[in-house]
Amino acid sequence: MRRFALVILSLVLVGVLAYGCDETSPTESEAIIDGPSLSSRGNGLVSSRFDGGAEGWTLVGDANGAAGIPHVNPVGYSVQPYHSSTGGNPGGAIYAIDDAKGLDWYWQAPPKFLGNMSGAYGGTLSFEVKVPASPDFDRPDVILAGSDVTLVIDAGPSPSYPPLNWQHYSVRLAEGEGWKVTRLDGSDATGEQIRNVLRSLAVLRIRGEFYYGVDTGYLDNVRIESSRRRR
Repeated sequence: MRRFALVILSLVLVGVLAYGCDETSPTESEAIIDGPSLSSRGNGLVSSRFDGGAEGWTLVGDANGAAGIPHVNPVGYSVQPYHSSTGGNPGGAIYAIDDAKGLDWYWQAPPKFLGNMSGAYGGTLSFEVKVPASPDFDRPDVILAGSDVTLVIDAGPSPSYPPLNWQHYSVRLAEGEGWKVTRLDGSDATGEQIRNVLRSLAVLRIRGEFYYGVDTGYLDNVRIESSRRRR
């Protein structure tokens, strides 16, 4: 009986040691973030390349999309953008047509970019737009909202026009990078505020309008990359 007990104990110890040495087991740092976090989405990366469709992106503001209905978006109403399978940089892209109603319009991210995005802190959000631009037309280029806080940023110079070329933007998701609270002239966002927003990200919007008047704006290659991935 004693020999049988020793055999069972040996088998249990072998199993514990084997599991502990499994390279697929999460480390302490990998297990900190739970839920549908960035760390569980493709090795710390979430992106939209639009090669096969709009991927759930919608429009907010006075732009017309595939629904073909001139509108001013009421709360809770979404309009799908148009999709071009060959108009991207490269591949596909989404686009919308501004009907010049006088309101700004934005691209709104789908759920896969939202939720617990804690792993994105210190990483980057990058995207490409192709739009005409007007001088002195200053608006937030990116809007993030969550935990009752809204963050905005001026991501860089407006696209040049003419010619109508793709413009790449990349912003770091950390303090000291230009993030402001609520407005572009608001207070500097702290690291704690940025972390809180990313922890329960409810809204991610990218500016679609840079031009006074009727125009067509394109979006491609939206990507959130974690700091872990960048190292």
